[in-house]
Amino acid sequence: MTLVEDIKARIDIVSYINRYVSLKPSGAYEKACCPFHDEKTPSFMVSVDTQSWRCYGACAEGGMSSLLL
Repeated sequence: MTLVEDIKARIDIVSYINRYVSLKPSGAYEKACCPFHDEKTPSFMVSVDTQSWRCYGACAEGGMSSLLL
């Protein structure tokens, strides 16, 4: 494992994303309004288990913690 891969594996995606948007618990996920488009109802979901995120709203963006760095 390279140094970059090691750092990516140690990042907690919820803590990282919570620095930019205010996440709130919602079952097995954390949710917020999507930072990529305007919306009134939260559609941005972050999974603690899979360390991934996805917008289920207009932009439909998504990814995993390994893509954050």
